[in-house]
Amino acid sequence: MTSPAAPALVDGVDVDRVAAAVTACPAVARLTAGRDGAGSYLPGRRVAGVAVRPAPGGPARVAVHVVAHAGVPVHEVADQVRTAVAPLAPGSPVDVAVEDVLDPLADGTP
Repeated sequence: MTSPAAPALVDGVDVDRVAAAVTACPAVARLTAGRDGAGSYLPGRRVAGVAVRPAPGGPARVAVHVVAHAGVPVHEVADQVRTAVAPLAPGSPVDVAVEDVLDPLADGTP
């Protein structure tokens, strides 16, 4: 019998739940580490695209790096991500970086 995995907490924020909530946003194609390698390091693995940084005297700051779907205004992508993350990191500022836009024609199909 196996026990359930412990929550992936970084400064009180479950980064696995944040990653799942963000990737469920309709405007988000996927998470990405981006140019700076954004992510959270956990025992034996890394969650790319979600970084939690401690903030002295306040809640942790959450940075989310995404690839957006084409045709969605950047402010709408950011709004969707912030709305998805807010209940998982109450009071935490959420920084959203749109690192790229998914080109629906990139795979050669119309």
